[in-house]
Amino acid sequence: MKKKLIFTIISLLFAAMLLLSGCAPAEKEVVLIEHDGLSAYEIFCKNYIYIESEEQWIDDLVDGTLERIDNSVLEEKLIWNGSIEDDFTDDKILLIIDKYFCDKTFTVEDFHMIDVTKVEQWTEGRLPDGSPSRQIYALTLEEPGKVNVIKAIRKLEIFAFTYAAQPNLIHEPAV
Repeated sequence: MKKKLIFTIISLLFAAMLLLSGCAPAEKEVVLIEHDGLSAYEIFCKNYIYIESEEQWIDDLVDGTLERIDNSVLEEKLIWNGSIEDDFTDDKILLIIDKYFCDKTFTVEDFHMIDVTKVEQWTEGRLPDGSPSRQIYALTLEEPGKVNVIKAIRKLEIFAFTYAAQPNLIHEPAV
C-alpha cells in the first residue's frame, strides 16, 4: 500500500512539473485579437455611432450622458487592401462618408483622430431628388508620407462615418 501511495504521489508531481514547465503542443495556434492596440474610445467608436473627440467621450461617459447608438444601421465598410507599394500621393486621403451622415458637413475639427490641414468636400450628401448620398472628401495630411497615409486610413476605418477610405492613387496614362 505504501508503495502505491508513493508511486501515485511521484506520478502526480511529474504531471504537475510537466504542466508548470510550459510544455506546449507541437503546433502553436495563433490567436488574433480583433481590438489589439485600440483604445477604449476607439473600440467604442468601432461599435457605436459616435464622432466627438475622445475628451468629449470621456466627459459623456463620466456624466452618464453617453448615448449608445448601435452601428448596425450603417452600410458595410469597404476596407482598403492596398499596400505601401501602391502608387499614391503621400499627403492625401479620399474619404467616402456613410449615407447615415448625409446631412453632416465635415470640417477639419471632425478629424480629431488624425492630423489634417485641409478638408475638401467633393460631393453633396443628398441627391437632387433629396435621397441620401455618400459624400466624398479629400483630406490633406499635416505630415506627408506614405506610412502616415496608411496609418490615417486605418484610423479612419474605425469610425462610424467612414464608408471607405483610400489613398489618392496615381494612375499612369494609357499608352
